[in-house]
Amino acid sequence: MLHCVQHDTLRHFSNILLDKLANSLSQFTLNKQEKALALIDTSLFGSAKNCFVFTDKRMIWNALETIERNAKLQTQLIGDLLDVSRILQGKLSLSMAAVNLAPTISAAIETVQLAAQAKSIQIETVFDLDVGQVLGDSARLQQVIWNLLSNAVKFTENGGRVEIRLGCVDSQAEIKVSDTGKGISSDFLPHVFESFRQADATITRKFGGLGLGLAIVRHLVELHGGTIYAESPGEELGATFTVRLPLIAVVKTC
Repeated sequence: MLHCVQHDTLRHFSNILLDKLANSLSQFTLNKQEKALALIDTSLFGSAKNCFVFTDKRMIWNALETIERNAKLQTQLIGDLLDVSRILQGKLSLSMAAVNLAPTISAAIETVQLAAQAKSIQIETVFDLDVGQVLGDSARLQQVIWNLLSNAVKFTENGGRVEIRLGCVDSQAEIKVSDTGKGISSDFLPHVFESFRQADATITRKFGGLGLGLAIVRHLVELHGGTIYAESPGEELGATFTVRLPLIAVVKTC
């Protein structure tokens, strides 16, 4: 039995969405606009024709899972583009309050746990529970940590290891995310936080994305009065990202 799933309606709504996004991207160069919109469009529809034809239920479920996965990627891409647009326009607002970082980190870990388990990657935690509070937007700080953890899992091979540490250094809260993955070349390391920058084109093809996540992370950390930097001994040797945020009050000397 053949099953044909029409996607003309999806295409119609996608075109409306892409038109709206194009307006939000007006501050980017034409080349970057085209790259962003093309990747979003492809992430949902791929090389699909006017309809998808399947011969059994397993193929249907596989296709639906692919559509769901690509739709989630598209949602992430759109969110990143809108965040960058807000940052460039100075319209990214934060809801500031006292934040305990340990539960914020734990919440971020939960969101990447399934992806890590699928690759048999262990996420190890080392928390100094005496670290005080920071003044920040809990949701945005969780976004920062999630992005770093998500990248660590994404670029680490099956059976690898990811570690996240929370400590106190120079009267600041310090979060370190380390992995045993792909690593960063010395040539690319100075550019790792730049928008629309990736180490090579194969990364976009294999993992998706626009090279915006770390640029957004840097801006969010700086909006919290903090700093972020990356270290790597080289390609295939893993990487470490360190975030430092000012404490509201120092609980102990650090």
